[in-house]
Amino acid sequence: MHLIIFSNILTPRIKYIFNFIFKDILKAEIEFTGNSQYFLQSEQVKISYGDEPLGDELFFKSTALLFSNKLEEFKPKTISFGEYQVPFPVEQSTLPFDVFAAAFFMVSRYEEYIHQKNTEEEFKPSKSYQHKWKVLDKPVIDEWALMIKSIIKKKHPGFKFHEKKFQHQPTINFNILPGLPKGFLNRTKFVFSALFKKENNYLSSKFDRLTGVGINNEQVLEEVNKIIAAKKNKAFYFVDFPEVPMDYIQINGVAKHFEDQSVGLLRPCASNKQKMTEIKEGLIKLRKIHPAAIPLTSQQLEVLKFPICYLNILNSGITSDYSMGYSNVLGFRAGTCTPFNWYDLQLEKVTPLVVNSYCLTDYILQYLTTESATKTLHQYIDAVKVVNGTFHSSWSLRSLSDHPKYKKLKLLFIEMLNYAGN
Repeated sequence: MHLIIFSNILTPRIKYIFNFIFKDILKAEIEFTGNSQYFLQSEQVKISYGDEPLGDELFFKSTALLFSNKLEEFKPKTISFGEYQVPFPVEQSTLPFDVFAAAFFMVSRYEEYIHQKNTEEEFKPSKSYQHKWKVLDKPVIDEWALMIKSIIKKKHPGFKFHEKKFQHQPTINFNILPGLPKGFLNRTKFVFSALFKKENNYLSSKFDRLTGVGINNEQVLEEVNKIIAAKKNKAFYFVDFPEVPMDYIQINGVAKHFEDQSVGLLRPCASNKQKMTEIKEGLIKLRKIHPAAIPLTSQQLEVLKFPICYLNILNSGITSDYSMGYSNVLGFRAGTCTPFNWYDLQLEKVTPLVVNSYCLTDYILQYLTTESATKTLHQYIDAVKVVNGTFHSSWSLRSLSDHPKYKKLKLLFIEMLNYAGN
């Protein structure tokens, strides 16, 4: 037995969000139809989406968003739903709001497209609708999906959903450091080249070492791998390369720690052709330290702009991304903790890029007391566990070192691993 979904018009948006909620989150088999007679005669569990029900099926009243193929600026109306606000209110429906339009609005980052059309400024989480509606701290789409599941089970007790389990995978990022070439002339040329290129990774790393803040990547990688070795789910490492020739990059000590690890490219977002070249050069360098880095994966912790960043990531051959989150604010940027395929609102189509969302970073935790940070970790892990989602967090490798400055963060990382139970 499976679910049969009816709508008079089956748009790409409708198919996308119904597939995401029912197949990806709830792990149910679904079928779409626009044939009302076929729908009414079917013996499957029936759900309709439109202006009015056809019979006694589960009926969800629709609004205009999912029937449109345009990117239009509008201000969603809202109603209260428990402790928070929800958009797209409707009447005489299974739920008092269009849950599918609301989910699509969030997961597609509709408001960020509009923002980028109007300004070059960075999109601030405090300006987001999710912040205004008080749902930024919840994987609210997954919670709505479980509500729908409960409604289906109540009407059809015999219907079975496939099992979905909680997963946990931290992401860890760091910079590969360049080394000085041999010979006085080559060293002088390299330093001046770095200065003129504003490529200061080398100089800043040397300064960090002198002041005692710098870390030894190889040593910390070895320690972190030992911590994670006993855990079921491994970390995902993201590497940033300096803009210098490969001969000047110290990779041998790092590469040996990645034989059985997942590795991707850090900071690949590109907004022009020059940066596209940098992405491709970065991927070539990545293959030098991890030849088996397939599928190609990326993470962007700075400004993530829609759709240009994801378009350029796709055009570079990257198929999986871990950039969906706010580096300096807690929360679920796309409203979900379930990986999803990115839907491009300009082209109105589902893309092959799989988006994995993170909900907190070490940058945020470092400004909290140990007690408050621990409570926050538990809160977000619990929120993801309840909906059997995937908990992603983002950490800098230096935060996991033994340097006194990062002692609290390293202990929080270990606490997170233990509490997540993986």
